[in-house]
Amino acid sequence: MLLLSSCASSTPTVLVRPIWIDGPAVEDRVEIDEFLDCLVNSSTLPQWWEGEVRIELAASQVIPAPPSTVDWSELADLLPQDRGGTSAFLVFGEQPHLRVGACGRNDVVSVGGRPAALGVVRTRPLCWPTGDRVRTETQIATHELVESVDALLGHAPCAGGGACRGRTVCPDRCDTFVGLQCAGAPETTWTGCDGGAVEGWLTQSFGRQGRDQGACEACIDCDFVPRLRRSRWPRWPAWAAVLGLVAAGGAVWWRRD
Repeated sequence: MLLLSSCASSTPTVLVRPIWIDGPAVEDRVEIDEFLDCLVNSSTLPQWWEGEVRIELAASQVIPAPPSTVDWSELADLLPQDRGGTSAFLVFGEQPHLRVGACGRNDVVSVGGRPAALGVVRTRPLCWPTGDRVRTETQIATHELVESVDALLGHAPCAGGGACRGRTVCPDRCDTFVGLQCAGAPETTWTGCDGGAVEGWLTQSFGRQGRDQGACEACIDCDFVPRLRRSRWPRWPAWAAVLGLVAAGGAVWWRRD
């Protein structure tokens, strides 16, 4: 069922809303804010949806930890009420506050009477044996964001599964992990997959075949890789060189005159 559709005159917008359940992992919030800003506003990730939807990033929020363990499927009742638009909630939480089971989960839920995408990122226990909690948070957040928004659009939520999440039975499984470098990113991040590392924050690739329910967990071709978008203008050193040449040419012309 298509839960989010566009009309001929406009493209629907989904507001990405990071939510942290209060706990030790909240200390990662500032860095994850920087990562998500890079992912949403400076990378090619929005091109994944090919104009089906626009994504915008909201400021992150911290909500109180529940008094007892909450299953991830019950999170909708704890989320801030929808702001009147369509939201994609990214919830970061750890055991024992949150029962996730897997490294992450996603679904389409009702918040404030409106359909919303929900992606859940388990911050502890770690998913990959690197000792780096942020490594898990950046990759799983990317994974759950893509699949939950896909589900909101009526696609199967499997574009980041199988080979694209590094499933052991798939060939070249470690190739799915890629780096994203923006201001604030680490120099390198260990993947935890066959001793590999990437430059910057760790993200992953996605496969369009995964939008078919029958391809979930298959070793699909991971044909979309989030990369930094190229700047519209050259960096300052390139402009400096151009201006230098123009100035030099002007000086020659002036002497000839």
